[in-house]
Amino acid sequence: MGEHPSVHDDTERTQKSGPPDVAPADRARPEPEPAAGATLASDEGRGAPADRTLFDGGPFAKKAAASSVGAPDPNAMTAGRKFSSEFDAPTIEPPTIRVEPPARPHEAPPSKWAETKEIAKEFLHKHESKIWWLHTAYALSLGAFVATFSQKGFEQARFLTLSLGFVWLLVVAFFRFFGTGAQQDFITAWPGARRRFFIMTYLMKNLFQGMLFFLLPLYYRSGSSDAKTIGVMYLLAGCAILSTLDLVFDRVLLRFKLIASLFFAVTLFGVMNVAIPALIPDMQTVVTLLVSGGLAVATFFLFHIPLASLRRPLVAGAFVSCVFLGVITFYIGRTAFPAVPMYVKAGGVGPSITNDGTLSFEMRSLRAESFSELFAVTDVAVVGHGDTLVHVWRHDGKEVSHVDVTNETRPKDKNLVRVASRLPESHRPESVSGHWTVDVVTGSGQIVGRVAFDVRP
Repeated sequence: MGEHPSVHDDTERTQKSGPPDVAPADRARPEPEPAAGATLASDEGRGAPADRTLFDGGPFAKKAAASSVGAPDPNAMTAGRKFSSEFDAPTIEPPTIRVEPPARPHEAPPSKWAETKEIAKEFLHKHESKIWWLHTAYALSLGAFVATFSQKGFEQARFLTLSLGFVWLLVVAFFRFFGTGAQQDFITAWPGARRRFFIMTYLMKNLFQGMLFFLLPLYYRSGSSDAKTIGVMYLLAGCAILSTLDLVFDRVLLRFKLIASLFFAVTLFGVMNVAIPALIPDMQTVVTLLVSGGLAVATFFLFHIPLASLRRPLVAGAFVSCVFLGVITFYIGRTAFPAVPMYVKAGGVGPSITNDGTLSFEMRSLRAESFSELFAVTDVAVVGHGDTLVHVWRHDGKEVSHVDVTNETRPKDKNLVRVASRLPESHRPESVSGHWTVDVVTGSGQIVGRVAFDVRP
């Protein structure tokens, strides 16, 4: 058997029989370390793919790229392999632990009263708008009852002053405690303030409703659409209806001091025109009008001017001047205001007067050829006897002279005053066709009532 070559012999043979074309110097040169992303020669010998990446760059990409410019960094390669292996390892989540809530202490079941309160709260919250409108309908019905009651007894008008004074105190206290505008955060206020808010507004609304609906029949009887003295009644009717609208009254009228001051000034003017004659029956209506107008103007400004500032002469002088100008304005426009509480209870125009002082018959329309001597008789309901009442005849708006008739016959009711006049043929105009009016006027020029008739050609 032949002798097998040893490992030492193979090594020597390999060293001696190297490739003839490789220089000894080249064989002695060490091979460089592979850069990032390169392949190893040993791996190629094992059959690994030549483009296999050695490590994932990850957060070490910048460091590896920087090291590839100069000398290779073996630590970066090792760190990259460790980082990649950590991300490739399977993730093991800890088991979910269920935490039981602590046991609640034993609670007693709610009482019947608590359940009733909760049910009532839910019902009110669900039907809030419907309840407000039902309350508005109730307020209107109550106002209609008050208006009917006021037609039967004017003597109750003196109690209006007490209601008015109480309302004044409530309004002043309201703006004192709750402020105006954005200061009234009553929707999100604490429950105590919210209750006080609604209690005060409820009292004011009821007082305003009682006063305003009490005034409406009085101003309706004293006013005349033909004489253009019915405007005050419409203004008071608007205020009366506004006082029944809870949402508007609470969230608009009482939220802004300017609107509230106008509302109260109008109410004050209407009430004082009726309350002063009830307290002082023999006062003239023009004096009552000027006093009521002056109080309304003064009250409006006192809503916005602190009382302490009136100590300064300049502010006091401006305040007095404004009130004086308001009084003058009311006197100039006195013919536009009815002479409440007086009104014409009965009246008309006819061809003759009977023995008891009334007309033989009343005419509302007649032909021009039958127009001859005419008489006008009116019974005026009065409170006192402070005013002198006369007739004023007008044809198509132009005043026509007439003759006053002294009627010796008095009405049976002591609160009635009879006024009579005569239009003779000598005083009638050339053309009598058109619209005729006979006004009952006070000595100062205020119209108490009007009787109208037409003459056809």
